[in-house]
Amino acid sequence: MGKYVKLLILSILICAVAAGSVSAQEKVAVLNLQAYDGQGNLMDPVAVGKADLVSISRIVALGVTSRLVQYGQFEVLDEITLYEKVLAPDIDLAQLSPYEQADLLLRQYQIDQVITGSIAMLQNTVVIGVQRFMLVDGETSLVGSAMVDAAKATDTPAQIDNLLNYLYPADIQVVERPIDQVFLSPNQIRLNLGASHQIVAYALDNLGRPIADPDYLYVSSDEAKVIVNEKGVLTGLQPGTATITVRGISGTTRSGPPATMTVTVVPPTLGFRIGTLLTQREGIEGRPISLGLRLTPSLEQSQPKTSQSQTQTSPAALASEPSNPLTMISTFFSSLLTNGLMTIDVDFEPTREMMFAFNGVQRSSTGYIGTGVGYIFPLDSVDGSSYSAFALRFTMGTQLRATNRLSVPSEVVIDMIFPTSGTVKPSFRIGVNAGFDLFP
Repeated sequence: MGKYVKLLILSILICAVAAGSVSAQEKVAVLNLQAYDGQGNLMDPVAVGKADLVSISRIVALGVTSRLVQYGQFEVLDEITLYEKVLAPDIDLAQLSPYEQADLLLRQYQIDQVITGSIAMLQNTVVIGVQRFMLVDGETSLVGSAMVDAAKATDTPAQIDNLLNYLYPADIQVVERPIDQVFLSPNQIRLNLGASHQIVAYALDNLGRPIADPDYLYVSSDEAKVIVNEKGVLTGLQPGTATITVRGISGTTRSGPPATMTVTVVPPTLGFRIGTLLTQREGIEGRPISLGLRLTPSLEQSQPKTSQSQTQTSPAALASEPSNPLTMISTFFSSLLTNGLMTIDVDFEPTREMMFAFNGVQRSSTGYIGTGVGYIFPLDSVDGSSYSAFALRFTMGTQLRATNRLSVPSEVVIDMIFPTSGTVKPSFRIGVNAGFDLFP
């Protein structure tokens, strides 16, 4: 029986906490605006005797109340609710000045914020001033103020959003402001293969004020190289360059132009290997140990500035340039070096031979595959087990990311050997290597 009593008490406590969290919202009282008469006295618009002033007073208060209710972070009380549920029967707010109204509600009725204001007519122009009061260190203080004007009375409802934008600080976005500009910091980064990076974006409105808690849409120009998730986290998948477009999302208004970021994914530039052969070499007992070095040059993509006269070429030159063999060759090798697709392999078997190979490698964040050609130099051919030869190399490996600048690869290497001497037959070798790669 005691167990059920404990559960009942726990349920009551949970309900009490939930109810307390709901009632923890700040109470905001929105009062009807007062008006100036012909002598500059502030009073109830009904006493001034102008129907437009009475309508503007009620409409502005109604519009501010509606916006605060839509915002959903305040418990909003309009003047009708105050008279029915809060104020004492003998209280008449129309007989008090805006400051006296705020002081009464803040001190005696535990209202957290009071929004009130005034209206003035300058010929046909309507001038509206709104103030927001709160208790600061026990004193009734003006913490927000705004003033707008309308060319005629029928234009005043359109000014309610402007009033609220100036009445509250930028971090309290009662009215959703349109995103005018999006900035990224930085707008160009180098990302190691397999690494991640959080995009830092800033959204501003047309007045240069920051937008509170904006949403962004992220798009990658090449998802084979760089992907970005809905939270703005980049991940480099393949060496190369991609452009990330970031656009601010506004629920009710049109956002401004997007911002872009250039992301260059770079492969490891230096690697070390140690391994052995799985196949038995002729004339050698056991399985020799080999040491290896991997070098991957990666050049920056440059876009040199040229004058207009330098860029103008004749149609004949433009037609013949793509078919120029030197141009095609230089473009091919430039792309290999720029994107980090060419790796130089140096393998060394102590006292026996050394191999140099140029390996074209296709990399991803989890592994790589490559093919290339190389040449074997003998270091000691006394026993006849070492000889000069050309080689075709096939490499397939995987890698484990250790840190941002270090990965641990393991690979299988297959070499097809073609000796330069006719006395030695072609052969193939299968080896396994392990080591580590360093990123810039």
